[in-house]
Amino acid sequence: MLKIKHFAVFAAVVVLAVLFPAYAGASGKKERAEPEWVTDPYRMYNRVVYLAAVGSAPSRDTAEKTALINLTSIFGQSIEGESKANYTYSQAVEASSSSWSEKSDIAQAVKISAAMDTLIGAEIKDVWKSPDGTWYAAAVMDKAKTNLIYSELIQQNLGTITKLTSLSTAEKESFDGFINYYQAANLADANLVFSNVRTVISSGSMMGENLKPGNDYRLEAVRIARNIPIAVSVENDRQNRIKDAFSGVLTRAGFRTGGSDSRYVLRARLSLDEAAYPNTPYKWIRYGVDASLIDVSTGTVLFPYNINGREGHTSLSEAEARAVRAAEDRINEDYVNALGMFLSRNITRQP
Repeated sequence: MLKIKHFAVFAAVVVLAVLFPAYAGASGKKERAEPEWVTDPYRMYNRVVYLAAVGSAPSRDTAEKTALINLTSIFGQSIEGESKANYTYSQAVEASSSSWSEKSDIAQAVKISAAMDTLIGAEIKDVWKSPDGTWYAAAVMDKAKTNLIYSELIQQNLGTITKLTSLSTAEKESFDGFINYYQAANLADANLVFSNVRTVISSGSMMGENLKPGNDYRLEAVRIARNIPIAVSVENDRQNRIKDAFSGVLTRAGFRTGGSDSRYVLRARLSLDEAAYPNTPYKWIRYGVDASLIDVSTGTVLFPYNINGREGHTSLSEAEARAVRAAEDRINEDYVNALGMFLSRNITRQP
């Protein structure tokens, strides 16, 4: 009887010894089991409905960015310039007059896209951290929803382009016309990007066939610039050195200079003042140039510009000559960049 009891206990121990590791193994496997989407996102996200990609990294943030990059790679070169477009549209939806602000889904998608620096319509749907500390993220685009977003953006852009370029002759042949056409070019560039993305999302999309390329508008902007005469006038100039420097910069920027009845005038003044410094054999001249690009029709200063510095020499006349050369060099180097920044700010402003 005792032997039977001992045998029963022994048998129970054996059974437990056999079963427990199996149970523990099953439990451990369950804890380590990864979501199906980690190895194939389309096991969770129907490829008919979604575009999806997975990214992994030691940190969650990097894994999400990697997933978005991998999703972006599906489009290849179709989305070149997308991040620049995102910035423009993230600002556009802030404008109270924007019709997008009434379409919360579109506005939100654009804002998220700009924040993540990725495709409009892309989002992180799932994240998972494996037992070894690796993070996995699934980036997803709903094809139908994204197609609608891009269609709306393209139509909005086409409307804005029409408004920017519907100008009278007087309005067109002006700085405003020049800037409008460059803005239209940027929007046209974005439209081609959006259309390319739609083609990938929806192979039947044909919207891009009738879209005008941005360079068409840029060529017209260049033509407008060549027909905008800008008169240049400089007080206290020495042998027209300062006037010629300004005129050269404007010509290289594509504008026409000269004329006495121009709508636009660049008015400047050169100042040369002797500066006394003790304990030095040199004569010093302080120079300054104050200039303003003015719209004579309204009296508006479009772009102010000023520089100053000093030059020295044992001869006062040579110090003055050096000061004029320094001012001339500064204009040739600095004004072209300053003018470019002024135009860029206006070209990228909200239409």
